[in-house]
Amino acid sequence: MRTSALLSIALITAGISAAAVAQTNPFERFRRGQPAAKPMPQKPSNTGPIQDQGVHNAVHAAHQKQIVFTRTDTTIGAITEADIATDFTLGQPMFFRVFTERSAINAIAAANNLNARDLASHAVKYTARFTIDGQTFETSMFPWGNPKDHETWTTWRGQFVNTINAQRTPGTDVFMEMLSKATAAGLLKPGKYSVKMEVIPQSFIQNVGDYRAGVVATGSFNLTVPVGIFQASNPAICAPRRGATGSPAMEARALSEAKRISTNREVTPIRAIGVGESWDIERNEITGIPKERETTVVILARGPKYCTANSHYYYEDYMGGGNFWTSTASISLNVQPRYIPCACLN
Repeated sequence: MRTSALLSIALITAGISAAAVAQTNPFERFRRGQPAAKPMPQKPSNTGPIQDQGVHNAVHAAHQKQIVFTRTDTTIGAITEADIATDFTLGQPMFFRVFTERSAINAIAAANNLNARDLASHAVKYTARFTIDGQTFETSMFPWGNPKDHETWTTWRGQFVNTINAQRTPGTDVFMEMLSKATAAGLLKPGKYSVKMEVIPQSFIQNVGDYRAGVVATGSFNLTVPVGIFQASNPAICAPRRGATGSPAMEARALSEAKRISTNREVTPIRAIGVGESWDIERNEITGIPKERETTVVILARGPKYCTANSHYYYEDYMGGGNFWTSTASISLNVQPRYIPCACLN
């Protein structure tokens, strides 16, 4: 129960003379009164770019190398110009679509003069770079899709604030990281701001090194920050609410454990929220007697540059008589931070 799975370009450009073209072109042979020879079969090349999806439709063509923002989650076949918006209020639903010229793997290969097939397509991820009032914040986002998608996709969609139960896609992680770092830097007080976003794909070649492309898509939107938006009771922007398994006792124990095992010296755990709605009980395979139970807790931590809200598994051992040990409970490590605006912790 406690085990979880984490997770030479050879372009042949031989100069062909007009005479050579005439020898290999059957129409030229016919014009000269010579019989056309059968073309020799060509051996497929395993070098160069991978065939990707290219331009999908008119919206893609109009916004190539751009990021567009929408109020609803739209598929590539459904998105229209009317769906694209530029003005948003923080807390409202916010989605986006990235339109690129090449797939992620092809973009990385082209930028570094590499063979696209040498890059690890399963390891593609994106840097999302945000700029507000001249300050830049780089954030990391893993895209959705499988390795083949990273080789072929020239467009993909994501979310920032998803309060309408749309399909879950990447993006909230980088949006929250941007909010956390920007507010810690004194930005995004109540008012209206222009936010620029850029995406940069990267991957690696095994035993060689990491490689990044340049910026493959850019977009901007206006963000209005309302007064009082950063409230602990606002789950769209701040931490989630307590679930059915949460209690003062389990949250106190979880916070104590979080302080004990914390390895991030940039933040200090200050609060725990039991967010699980049910317990998952592990039993002895033969007797059926409970061994332990598990739920989820979020640990809130504060630092000078950002704040986090990381999810952990929370475990309690069975003590008999239908009871579990809260006083000796433990939590799992969390190796990937989830960010939260520090104002949410006030």
